[in-house]
Amino acid sequence: MSTSNSEIARLIIYDVDSGPHPKWYLPSLIEEFDVHVLWGPGVSAARDRVRASIFDAFCAHTPLVSGPPVAEQIADFGRAWRVDGVVGFGELAIIDVHSAAAELGLPANRPWAVEALRDKYRQRKLLAKVGIPVPRFAAVGDLDELQRAVERVGAPAVLKPIAGVGSMATYRVEETTDLATLWDEACASFTSDARGSSTTGFVLEEFLVGVRRHGDARYGFQVSVESLVRDGRIIHLTVTDKLAMRRPFREVADIMPSVLNRQDIEPLLAATGEAIKALGITDSAVHTEFMLTASGPRIIEVNSRVGGGVTELLHYSHNFDIIKAMAIIATGGELPAVPHPQQYAGFFTPQSPGADVVVDRAPTSERLRALPGVREAETTVVRGDRPAWKRGTHGGTVARLFATASSADELLDLSTILDGEELFSYAPPEGASRRTHGDPHKPSWSE
Repeated sequence: MSTSNSEIARLIIYDVDSGPHPKWYLPSLIEEFDVHVLWGPGVSAARDRVRASIFDAFCAHTPLVSGPPVAEQIADFGRAWRVDGVVGFGELAIIDVHSAAAELGLPANRPWAVEALRDKYRQRKLLAKVGIPVPRFAAVGDLDELQRAVERVGAPAVLKPIAGVGSMATYRVEETTDLATLWDEACASFTSDARGSSTTGFVLEEFLVGVRRHGDARYGFQVSVESLVRDGRIIHLTVTDKLAMRRPFREVADIMPSVLNRQDIEPLLAATGEAIKALGITDSAVHTEFMLTASGPRIIEVNSRVGGGVTELLHYSHNFDIIKAMAIIATGGELPAVPHPQQYAGFFTPQSPGADVVVDRAPTSERLRALPGVREAETTVVRGDRPAWKRGTHGGTVARLFATASSADELLDLSTILDGEELFSYAPPEGASRRTHGDPHKPSWSE
């Protein structure tokens, strides 16, 4: 456990029970910082006790109270404790972390930048203003606006929350889509999700058509760039490849570093740098997602945080501690050197079918850990579960794995194993009849 020491920087971590696990980030941080964790209790008292016991093993911690704004509580605690930096990792922590740090006069992104990083519509406007190519887009607040947006943007298009995470409440819109039904479903999905809110706001965007820049068809058309920014200075850590998504817009795997050639990577890095400056990002990690199109890379979104699985991927592939780097930035330190890749690493979130199904068979975590190259693994479903696939990647995930290999091809082969029916199988829900046996991502039964 860390102890107070005037010679080392004091660091507040705001933990929101998402992003990297405390067991991943606390051991290294308490070696160099005087750490205090502030955390928000959840809906489960039992789970909160488990979280508290994890923090107990490393450092002092304080649960926040309901009522006062979180950013205000962080700032008040930081002021009394004379903190040197504030950091948080999950999407839902970003606004509060940067708002509190700015209030305390510590390194932080500007308030207007933080708002743009959580508001996809505002982000698109800022990028377009400086000439960065973006898809056609329109804000949507009700059914009438959705109908007008489709006329303006065209179809196919994608409807997504202005402030969402993990592909939640994200839908493809076709010319034949029943917009009234879609709008009702999107609103219900967003407001019922714990990551959403009672305020419904969406953006409709032109559907970007991807082109293949990878040699293997198992790759998708998307990639991401992982960066760090300190006082406006930018370093790009790496580019991450992504495998083909599952309907609707659910991610299944990331592989680091990218196998793209330098000719494809350079435009990605250049566009990321332009976007970071346009959005006013000055002090944070940045996760920028791209679609590779015939007209060049197009930004899907920019996030002022570590992407899902990126912490562990950078550890396994580059032997780089991005959490410690974020803490150094938050306390006013200098940017680290760009790390060099040492091996390939993959983060896998195999998905249930894009339909209502019942888990018929699922492997144990131990069996997953026995697969080639797997370093960490957990099965997140058991027989009889009905995955909430409509809630995006989080809802449809049936397992989480990290693996390493000497080549990206070995990780692609692991993804094929995870996709097959040997490990996971699904049965029709009650009242449906099975027709044939086939692709597990195209259920072979009818209602």
